[in-house]
Amino acid sequence: MDSSTEQSGFGQRPLSKAEYVLQRLRKELQNGDILPGTQIRQTEISVRYGVSATPVREALRRLESEGLINYSPHRGATVTEMSRQDLRDLYLFRAEVEGFLAKLATERANGESLAMLRKLQDDMRELVKEGASAASLSRQNREFHLALMQVGSPYIADQVMRPLWEKAIPSSESMWDSRGHVARFLEEHEAVLSAMEAGQPEEACRHMAEHVLVAFNERQARSGRSGK
Repeated sequence: MDSSTEQSGFGQRPLSKAEYVLQRLRKELQNGDILPGTQIRQTEISVRYGVSATPVREALRRLESEGLINYSPHRGATVTEMSRQDLRDLYLFRAEVEGFLAKLATERANGESLAMLRKLQDDMRELVKEGASAASLSRQNREFHLALMQVGSPYIADQVMRPLWEKAIPSSESMWDSRGHVARFLEEHEAVLSAMEAGQPEEACRHMAEHVLVAFNERQARSGRSGK
């Protein structure tokens, strides 16, 4: 499809070519299709997306301003890599905030919101049974976390945590490619959700914080094994 006819997602107006490239690149970065440290070649993007170099350059400048890519004289544009210290700080922050939001969600949830979260959990279990890809499971995991935080505080979820998940938190695709890890993560989701359904805010907080830290430890272990 020509980018000039690509819609904005709401059927209201055609996207500019630069906006079209920006949205596609941002989505690939969010989904982990383009990994941290990857060099982004403008000519390859132009060919792949069917656009000229100009909208690609404009999109890359936007992504640089958002901190998603870096420019260097020798390598050009590369996807931003997070340092070990920054990654640790990010996960510790997540553990505190997501634990707190799980507590609020438990206190503020009603039958409808609990049913919605239960459905997301059941949908993820179905994806596992169907042999869904790690990318699909990673996306469903993100939606579960964001939906739960939305129940706790729509403002914090939308204004703080969603932008953080979309721009800073590395893709968890590699975390969902092991049957053992998938089973453990689902059990941890279940512990949080069960505590919420039982009206136990402190337990929901504890389980969520522990879940985030387990994910951090696994990411660290994998990074060590890969030598990064």
